[in-house]
Amino acid sequence: MAVYSGKDGQVEWVNTKVTRVRNWSLESSFDTLEVTDLGDDARAYVAGLKSATGSMTVFYHDDDASLSSILDNVITTGTPTAGKLELLWGAKQITVNAFINTASITCSTGEVMSAELGFTVTGDYTSYKL
Repeated sequence: MAVYSGKDGQVEWVNTKVTRVRNWSLESSFDTLEVTDLGDDARAYVAGLKSATGSMTVFYHDDDASLSSILDNVITTGTPTAGKLELLWGAKQITVNAFINTASITCSTGEVMSAELGFTVTGDYTSYKL
């Protein structure tokens, strides 16, 4: 049984490895739609649409043109950046099309500057190997 740690994880954005990633997360969910009929004694539900969101924290460096472009699009123009996003750990991966639609930059004394990026998946998972 394999045990994975943060050093096994990585992120690729539009087929380019994102360097200096501190962490990433992905949350998937299904809507539930109520289908209870009048006269029923208990509520009934069916599965609805699937959605997913996530985030990643990247150490900020001026020499990272990909990160600078994403930050420029989200912060200065307010335009989400769309593209292929791959979350990887060991031989496992999840590939989606996503919009990077939130960004914040953090500067703390004694720490490397970082950027927190949030994304929303558009469409279904392109591929996954869990």
